[in-house]
Amino acid sequence: MKTIALYMRLSSEDAHEGESCSIGNQRALLLDYIESHDEFAGWDVLEFYDDGYSGVSFERPGIQKLLALAGSTVNCIIVKDFSRFGRNLVEVGDYLDQIFPFLGVRFIAVNEGYDSGRGTGSSVGLDVSLKALVYEMYSRDVSEKIRAVKQAKMHRGEYQGSLAFYGYKWPGTAKAKGRLEIDGPAAEVVRRIFQMAAQGAAPAEIAVKLNRDGIPSPLMYRRENHTDGGHSWREAGDMTCWTRENVRRTLCDERYTGKLISHKRAKVDVSAKKSRLLPREEWITAEAAHEAIVSKELFDQAQAVMRHCQHTKKQAKPYQRFRGLVKCAYCGRALTRSTGKEPYYYCITRRALPEAPCAGVRLGEEELDVSLRESLRIRIQLAGQSGGARQDGRSEQSILREKLRECQRDMDRCKARQAADFEDYAEGRIGKQEYLSRKGEIALWQEETVREYRVLTDKLAEAVKSRAGRTADSGQHVFGKKLTREMLEGLVKEIRVGKENAMEIVWKFRE
Repeated sequence: MKTIALYMRLSSEDAHEGESCSIGNQRALLLDYIESHDEFAGWDVLEFYDDGYSGVSFERPGIQKLLALAGSTVNCIIVKDFSRFGRNLVEVGDYLDQIFPFLGVRFIAVNEGYDSGRGTGSSVGLDVSLKALVYEMYSRDVSEKIRAVKQAKMHRGEYQGSLAFYGYKWPGTAKAKGRLEIDGPAAEVVRRIFQMAAQGAAPAEIAVKLNRDGIPSPLMYRRENHTDGGHSWREAGDMTCWTRENVRRTLCDERYTGKLISHKRAKVDVSAKKSRLLPREEWITAEAAHEAIVSKELFDQAQAVMRHCQHTKKQAKPYQRFRGLVKCAYCGRALTRSTGKEPYYYCITRRALPEAPCAGVRLGEEELDVSLRESLRIRIQLAGQSGGARQDGRSEQSILREKLRECQRDMDRCKARQAADFEDYAEGRIGKQEYLSRKGEIALWQEETVREYRVLTDKLAEAVKSRAGRTADSGQHVFGKKLTREMLEGLVKEIRVGKENAMEIVWKFRE
């Protein structure tokens, strides 16, 4: 049984096009197309859609699920037009001209009259390329207009964030004119933080006090009150709590005085997720944009105390080989390196939660280095004993490569048989039914071959990666004078440290 995939997409940039671009109308159009073509009778139909995602990138959950099934479960993809599939000229062209033909997936764009299964889409022509280019340029133009509208609203003091920041909430269920109102319980916590700071308490002391009193952190408060918008933010561990960092962020946030500061960051490119911090003179500030939680005087007092608490001389952080690799086994946070003659790593969570098990996490850097080298030496020794070759003397990689070459030969045979059968049918040597029967058998053979090719490719990549971790090069890493940062990044995924110097090393290669 063959399967058709309907893909639909809607983003904010399509809002002005009206109801005709809605998910429901796209679905109705595609279903009508299927019903009007008898060749799709009896086919299974799957639906995939992305609501609220731009087409300039393929990092969309719906399209990723669809592409994962293309060539195995899904035999045909139907969209309203090319812009629904994507607005990036290069990526759209790659899929239409290379990836889908290789996987044997038929692609149909209804409004464009494009059908790769009817000879009108065997190769991406100039008209398709021009349309994709127009869609990409259109997307950039719309993005610029939306950005200009948002900046105008920022100048008027309208909050443009999707979620209200801690201490505030949206009035009712609607985000009326971008005006926030005070969230009582959270606002009381914010006032308490500023008052404690104005009285001389350091951010770390404030964090400890809030945790001991059972005050939920901003993240936990949003989750408990279901104001997180359904977002699943990544966190270091289950012990989410107040820390010196989030207390400092609260104390440094001028928005609690009623001032709205926006446009701190901007995207590097419309098609990229990466953004850059803008210089302060480019920030957009609006006075009295919302009701203040703390007065300007209290804010200034807290800033003065914070500046007094800070060290007068900031020391540059030394280069750390293990930065980000050594983590707490209990809360998951990256461990902090102490300074001194004998540096060690500890979990900073103990500053905010002295009673937490993280307080017992402490490991010397020299001991960490020695343990890593010894553990890696043992693994290389075991790898050398096990070899990597089978009884017949052939390595796993050579066997996999031979199987891949056989799959490639099978795919070439499929193409040759398809051409021969079509020639027989065109010249009348075989009838239509026999031709269709042979075509179905070849399609099944081709599908199985492509599936096997994918599995073997994954196995070969894993074998190469595993072998790389067990080669003599790794031995040179171990027996060298020192494990460098480059070596660590290539070999170690993370190191989990528990109490009493307990260590768990997660390698990047298969053990």
